[in-house]
Amino acid sequence: MNEQKSKVVAILLFLFFALVGLLVVFFLFSKQLFKSDTVNNSNNDNIEEYFCTADAKLCPDGSYVSRMRDGGCKFAPCPGEDNTDSNVDVGFLPETGLDANNLDWQEFVQDGLKFRAPKEIPGLEFVRLESWPPKVVEFVGNFVCDSGVQKEINGRNYCIVTNSEGAAESVFTTYKYMIDHLVYDEVSGTDIEKIVSIEFIVQYPQCLNYDSPQSETCIQEEQNFNLD
Repeated sequence: MNEQKSKVVAILLFLFFALVGLLVVFFLFSKQLFKSDTVNNSNNDNIEEYFCTADAKLCPDGSYVSRMRDGGCKFAPCPGEDNTDSNVDVGFLPETGLDANNLDWQEFVQDGLKFRAPKEIPGLEFVRLESWPPKVVEFVGNFVCDSGVQKEINGRNYCIVTNSEGAAESVFTTYKYMIDHLVYDEVSGTDIEKIVSIEFIVQYPQCLNYDSPQSETCIQEEQNFNLD
């Protein structure tokens, strides 16, 4: 079940989108925030993933280069330089190289932001993603985490905000992951700080409503599906 937790969190990080019309393209979905990198689907096949953060590096000539999936997630060399130790920030890199081709990826566009996400997340029997794809928003602002929990993951600060509401059959928890990044503004010639927010809702059923052994299995799945 830890695999399920890692899978969903990885998808969160990978969803940091490609901005339409901008030079910086973001593909969220990262080192899975947690321990495991493998998820079993309903056919008991192993689905594994490998993602690099697609943040961009500004080169001396003003161009941008992104990370290379076949180069250990290092930045590609700038024009006129060799590919040597350009990876200052390794981003969110899983412990082992994995393949995401087994997932059914789809492209979504929300308010001019383009990102890719799996059509569905396999391996969940009781826990449900109530809102999918996640809501992705970008806005100008300073990164402040007053109402959430700030976590540092591989050198990056994330603000994680959660809110839960109970119902007769389930508890619905809203998760919001926020991170700041710099976008080059061609008009001013400077970098502008922007915040990316990814929000989705998870439905946790009241496991005691199930008969045994489903009740025990449901409880175990919910305990393992803990994004914090």
